[in-house]
Amino acid sequence: MKTLIVLLALAVLGLLWLRHENQTLARSFEKANHVAAARKRTITMLENQRAVAQKLAGENERAQVSLREKLNAAGERATRREQAITRLLNENESLRRWYGAKLPDAVRRLHHRDACASAGDCIGRLPESESLPDARQRSEN
Repeated sequence: MKTLIVLLALAVLGLLWLRHENQTLARSFEKANHVAAARKRTITMLENQRAVAQKLAGENERAQVSLREKLNAAGERATRREQAITRLLNENESLRRWYGAKLPDAVRRLHHRDACASAGDCIGRLPESESLPDARQRSEN
């Protein structure tokens, strides 16, 4: 009988220990599920960010190609314009004299100063004693 009581006590202790282990494992499993869910949310967020970054990179690349094409076209236009100016200067003596003439001092000073926010700002920078010549009159320079 004593053996049966000892075995029964050991069985109860074993059941209590198994119950405790089961609860510990259940808590660990629940924590693992929370960590896995958090990792899954992080992975989803990172995948979305990667997709947005790839989209932006594609748009950026297309914009760079477009700007490069515009820059090339502007360079070609500038070259053609420079060639046209050179051709016109070679063909027309009066244009060549006008092109080589010095600008009035007041205009030259405007070119060496900071940009004007408006026309009124630039007028304020001109000294009253040296007004700009009338554009309709021929310059004597």
